[in-house]
This record gives sequence, C-alpha cells and structure tokens, in this order.
Amino acid sequence: MRYIDPSYAIRSIAANAYDSVYCLRLAHAAVHAAMAGRTEAAVARWRRRFVHVPLSLMISRRNQVDPDGDLWMSVLETTCQPAGFGSVPDRGELNRVP
Repeated sequence: MRYIDPSYAIRSIAANAYDSVYCLRLAHAAVHAAMAGRTEAAVARWRRRFVHVPLSLMISRRNQVDPDGDLWMSVLETTCQPAGFGSVPDRGELNRVP
C-alpha cells in the first residue's frame, strides 16, 4: 500500500481579477444579509443575482459531479492538476511497491 500525503496533491492557482471581484461582492451580500437579520441562510448567485438561500434547502440533497464529465475535466484543467487526479486506483496499483 502506498501513502500519499494530501498536502502534495492539492494545487491552486492565483486568484485573478474576476475571482477577487466575485468574492468581494459575495462578502458584501453576506454582510447585508446579516445586517438584515437573516439567520440560517447563505448567500449564493442564481441567474446573475445574489440571493439568500436557506441552509435547509442547501443541504436537502447532495450534488454529485461525474468524474468522467466535462465539468470535472474543466476543474482539473483550470487548477493545473493531472487528468487522473482524484481517480480511484485499481487493486494492482494499491499493492505495487514504489
């Protein structure tokens, strides 16, 4: 069995201007929600608007991403990770000694 330290498997890229503006607007919307007395809610973007979403609705069902689909491949490409990142190794690979 091979041990892989997760800290080496996680990569990130620097935030661009779009990420910074998005995070700033998300933070502003969260502060406005808190000042308005909204509790047990989170702020999200839906149809180009920031909305308050009840936490019960957010956790009502689990969202799944197809590891062979376009969405996951675009995540890997954007974060500069290898194509096999996150895939489950076969049994033979688990027993192989490096």
